[in-house]
Amino acid sequence: MILCAVAVRFLRMGKLQNTFSWSFSSAADFDECRRRRYWSKYGMWGGWEKNASPEQKKAYQLNKMDNCWGLMGQAAENTIMRVLRQHQAGNPITAEEAFETVARPFLRQKWTESKRGEWKTNPKQFCCLREHYYGTLGDEKTIAEQMSSQIKNCIANFIAKVLPRIGTVTREQELPIKTADTGGDSENILFKGVKMYVIPDYAYRIDGQFHIHDWKAGKIKASHREQLGLYALWAREKFRAKPEETFLYVEYLNEGQVAPFQLTPEDFERLEAQIEDSIAEMTEYLVDFNREKNEPQPKDEWELAADPDSCKNCNFYELCREELGT
Repeated sequence: MILCAVAVRFLRMGKLQNTFSWSFSSAADFDECRRRRYWSKYGMWGGWEKNASPEQKKAYQLNKMDNCWGLMGQAAENTIMRVLRQHQAGNPITAEEAFETVARPFLRQKWTESKRGEWKTNPKQFCCLREHYYGTLGDEKTIAEQMSSQIKNCIANFIAKVLPRIGTVTREQELPIKTADTGGDSENILFKGVKMYVIPDYAYRIDGQFHIHDWKAGKIKASHREQLGLYALWAREKFRAKPEETFLYVEYLNEGQVAPFQLTPEDFERLEAQIEDSIAEMTEYLVDFNREKNEPQPKDEWELAADPDSCKNCNFYELCREELGT
């Protein structure tokens, strides 16, 4: 699953507030480029308002931007969940049927929205692909074929290798997971008083044991283990799951591999210390170190990426281009 950071929005005296929060993806952005975190959390805030500044509006638009491989992951995840639901309902479908009924229409719609520039009227509603926006796509037919091939492979591997392991799980055994698509605030817990967004892909409880799966349509990465560790923390805080009762699975769909593991109490301690350190670093970029007010230091205080070459792969490249001198 491609994990992203969402600002907490709630009504306080009739005005939306940008509150301090933490997530795996926001920490990754912050570590790679402080400025990217500024744009995605603060620079874009209020960019949807009619009276927003041009910079706010641009940051908001770029913050909603997607990319081809992120879109591919979404298509794969949407499709395998349809496969699972059909299986649970007693109406199994083939990989080809799943691709044609879910993935292909999804990809076609998003691709068309992006190419037509429909996002210009509503960047939140319509897809804008970074490759289209910055003109870095290359050969469109080749990219489309690569995406389709990889999605089909992910679906086939899910049916052959994952479904036999989870196919008997019932809807009643599944743990509820709130996402942006379900309305309201996405899945979160409080960690040391800080709202932490933690959104597993699939989780269930059987005989007192908790099983949490994360779908990965892309490459194998060491950081995925850390990401799933947060899901174990989520299960502990939300369902009082003990370490020995919690089983984690990184499902590498394209490779047809699974990486199962558990966290020890010592692992939890290390993970919590890492999160606290990350929160503390982010707090240093707030005025008076005040997370309650959550007012950012001036933009220039948020450093650009140490590796300028990485900037061309960032959604916010346009906003930093002049400063980068490129």
